Amino acid sequence: MGTKPNYRKFRRRRRGAGFALVASLAVVVFGTLLFARMVPADLQLSALRGAQKSPVERAEPPSLAGAPEAVAERRSRTAETASAEQKQNAEEGTTRLDDQPEPAAPPVPSTNDLWMSIPALGLYDNYVANSNDPAALDVGAAKTVESGFPWQDNANTYIAAHRLGYPGTASYRQFYNLPLLQLGDVIYLGDVNGTTYTYEVTGFKEITPDETWVTAPQSGRDMISLQTCIENFGDYWTMGPNWYVRYIVQADRVSVDPAA
Repeated sequence: MGTKPNYRKFRRRRRGAGFALVASLAVVVFGTLLFARMVPADLQLSALRGAQKSPVERAEPPSLAGAPEAVAERRSRTAETASAEQKQNAEEGTTRLDDQPEPAAPPVPSTNDLWMSIPALGLYDNYVANSNDPAALDVGAAKTVESGFPWQDNANTYIAAHRLGYPGTASYRQFYNLPLLQLGDVIYLGDVNGTTYTYEVTGFKEITPDETWVTAPQSGRDMISLQTCIENFGDYWTMGPNWYVRYIVQADRVSVDPAA
């Protein structure tokens, strides 16, 4: 048979352990009370306040008062300002132009004498007679009497000269190279007052001798027409003998410069 357990011995051990536990708790409680008395009251209150959770403050929405303008708005205002300035400048410029007096027309010369220069042909200060007499062409260029003068409005100053002419006179090969003139080439006419009328070549014609319409003035144009003979239409370098066609150079006036 087995050994009988010793219950009394176990009971004594449990009572001893319980007494030790109670004693330990008493020591802890006593120490806590003693420590609480030693810590100042204001520190205890501060610790309690710090332990409380602070409420979360609501963030203020951002202010738009100082926000920059939208790019489109700035551009729109800039464009409006620039447009207003341009309009004002244009109005001021127009006013200044309107205030300027128109240049006075050059005085009408006392004679009908004209002098002609065509730098592209090497012609300078060639005298131009005012005559319909064929003999006038034998000594140099001549303006038809019916055509206007350069100092007249809407004039078509019509000047003719020989292609070959006569040696020893101004007519000799005077308009030999007339077909070489090009658009934009310059022709000058001068009067007895020293006024210079400047023309630029604007067109060419080839007509038969009986076509006189080319001598008529053209509304709104101040122009000059130069005429010489060619053998046939499109044939500029066969020198006669028939001279079937008239070759015309037309030029429009671009400036009038009185003598200084």
